[in-house]
Amino acid sequence: MLGNRSLKVLALVAVFVLLVTSLIGCKPAAVEEPTEAPPVGEPAEEPAEEPEPAEEETSIVIVIPEDPPSFNGIVTDTGYEQMAMKLVLVGMAAVDPQGEYYPVLAAELPTVENGGVVIDEDAWTMDVTWKMRDDVTWADGEPITADDVIFTWEKISDPEGGIWFPGLDYTDDVEKIDDHTFVVHYSTVFPAYLTQFGGEQIVIWPEHYCDPEQDFVSWDCNRDPLSSGPYMLEEWAEGDHLTLVRNPNYFEENKPSIDKVIIQIVPEPPVRKTMMLEGDADLDFWLDETTMEDIKDEPNVVLSLSPHSRWVMRLIPNQAEKGYLDSEAHPHPFFSDVRVRHAVRMAIDVDTLVDDIFFGYGEPIWTEFFRPPYVCDIPRPPYDPERAMALLEEAGWTDTDGDGIRECHGCPNAEEGYVMSSEFVIYSDYGESLELAQQLIAENLRAVGMDTELSMMEGGIMWADFESGGTEQNGEFELNMWDDGYAGADPTEFIWTFYHTGAQEPDWGWNVVRWSNEEADALIDELYTMDEEYRQEVFCQLADIFEEELPWILLFSTTENTSHSTRLQGVQPQVNDIITWNAADWKIAE
Repeated sequence: MLGNRSLKVLALVAVFVLLVTSLIGCKPAAVEEPTEAPPVGEPAEEPAEEPEPAEEETSIVIVIPEDPPSFNGIVTDTGYEQMAMKLVLVGMAAVDPQGEYYPVLAAELPTVENGGVVIDEDAWTMDVTWKMRDDVTWADGEPITADDVIFTWEKISDPEGGIWFPGLDYTDDVEKIDDHTFVVHYSTVFPAYLTQFGGEQIVIWPEHYCDPEQDFVSWDCNRDPLSSGPYMLEEWAEGDHLTLVRNPNYFEENKPSIDKVIIQIVPEPPVRKTMMLEGDADLDFWLDETTMEDIKDEPNVVLSLSPHSRWVMRLIPNQAEKGYLDSEAHPHPFFSDVRVRHAVRMAIDVDTLVDDIFFGYGEPIWTEFFRPPYVCDIPRPPYDPERAMALLEEAGWTDTDGDGIRECHGCPNAEEGYVMSSEFVIYSDYGESLELAQQLIAENLRAVGMDTELSMMEGGIMWADFESGGTEQNGEFELNMWDDGYAGADPTEFIWTFYHTGAQEPDWGWNVVRWSNEEADALIDELYTMDEEYRQEVFCQLADIFEEELPWILLFSTTENTSHSTRLQGVQPQVNDIITWNAADWKIAE
């Protein structure tokens, strides 16, 4: 594969060949006949015009640690599939860095004010009318129409081969009005309607191209998509690279300006860093904090951070026994006890994690509701190992044999003598900082009598869907750690996906901690209203329940960390969408 440097060398070779050829062409012949003058009154022939030199093809290299699972951003959640998806496919609307929604395939955003949103106050239902642009085509020239939207909806919502996605539970039907108009009929008021067919994870799929006999989660077009975005997939050499080329039918005039995007698979973080420093790569994102410190003053690399914090590093304690999906019938021996979960949080020195391991990038976070406009006043929990040990004693976990690790003596969900030890898994994609954080947390837990077995795995395995053997969807874990947070300005669907009892069903949510709370379920259902004052009140009631029950253990925020070459312009990391959200606007400054 040719990198940027190789392309420049080839260009110089081509210039040299042209010079040599032109010199040979100018060499006088051994015998040369005199040239006759043109007859009087007849103009001399114009010399042939020199052909315009061909413009050099422009390209950039993005480095990522593993192949994206596909181009379908909703099936798995590694982030790399969303990065690739945004290069080739688009949705109805998206969100900018300031949290503002903007139309993409839509001609305009439907609102109550323009008549696009109609609410039946008596039935508490809602209809949303979308008007699409009529000048957008697929890469093969076929127009993108309401039929494609309805096809996408039907395939995603198929009970057999579909998958849960935001708004699915509240959508009765998607009705075609004409080729470029459709209405979404909701069974309730759904405040996140603007990104039901867009945003970070959802795009529209082509009816005439994707095989309707195949399942949405596994159809062939997930890995060989027909483009509606700025780029088209040209080649996928698995384990090595993906090559994407400019889509000549992209609907935004004179975009993209870069001809080719190469996604290079480079598992080792030090190699990705070296490629960036030596000019062999142009974009590396989700950097670990050690790498950020190493490159922040390098002259050839720009370090870009998102304007806001979104990602929250969190511990994921499975309340069900490993290998089971029902925490009531099969409770975890100790993570099912809320006292143990609180003890775990009290035992962890978050300030040391943030300051010493993450170099001050980020801040302690302990509630989901820390981002405007939904901020709730939940006091910061203390770092208190003594109190943690007292809670473990109270929960029936004591160390009677003096080896420093507690055993069950009167605990509610384990046999007498059961040792307080669990596996503790992180995802390998993050980098050195997360490994160091895992080690410090393990030391903190051992200090209060909890043993852990440390390991890591690829995020693509941890977060894969149920049928593909995803460890979390299958309940095959005890304690994990990764970072996540909601995109956009509305946490409603994120909260449902992570906390509602209905989100425990594999592939239909992400309540992989298997936590159930009827009061929380009822409050989450109350969020589906346009009354913002009431929504704020409900969010903070939920914050109180989450703080009491502690189904997820939130630790600290991490920023959206990106490095790009000085020649690549227009890169804007943000918390509301993936880094390639505006790839059509990127430019190269040579």
